[in-house]
Amino acid sequence: MTRLRRGAAALLLLAAQAAGAATLAPGEALFADIDQRLAAEGADRVNAGLDAATMAALHRRAADCELAAVSLAVRLGRGNDTRAANAHRDALRSATGRCAPFVLALAAPDEIPRLCASLDAWGPAQTARELRRRMAAIDAHPVLRGTARGKACRAAYLYELENTRVVLKGKAR
Repeated sequence: MTRLRRGAAALLLLAAQAAGAATLAPGEALFADIDQRLAAEGADRVNAGLDAATMAALHRRAADCELAAVSLAVRLGRGNDTRAANAHRDALRSATGRCAPFVLALAAPDEIPRLCASLDAWGPAQTARELRRRMAAIDAHPVLRGTARGKACRAAYLYELENTRVVLKGKAR
């Protein structure tokens, strides 16, 4: 089995584990309710019904890599409400720094460049440090560095590092 096939198989295993881990514990009544509503009503209706406190709790827990919260944020982020989708995406950007394999396993390939990006709250120096740290983490991860999702995420980080507000040029001497 080639390295690429092993990497793809490992990523599929992560996705399968993620799907199993994303089931909610009995004590998670709030997330269970959101999960049921999402299945029945769709992302747009659920996003419209979430209050600020519930959104904040979901995003905090997603940023802390709680698997059920990450799974909900990924699915809710696919709604048409731009403001809600952006809020979910910011939480997932935070989570990508801590649990990239799980987030990338749940994300669709076209979502990866939007999730593998900096947070607006970071200044240029922090952004540069964090993007470099995240790229190094992908390079060090045996599964991510060999898969299309890991490569796409790294490429998104590199593009941002080289082509956005992070670029700091030295003085000409």
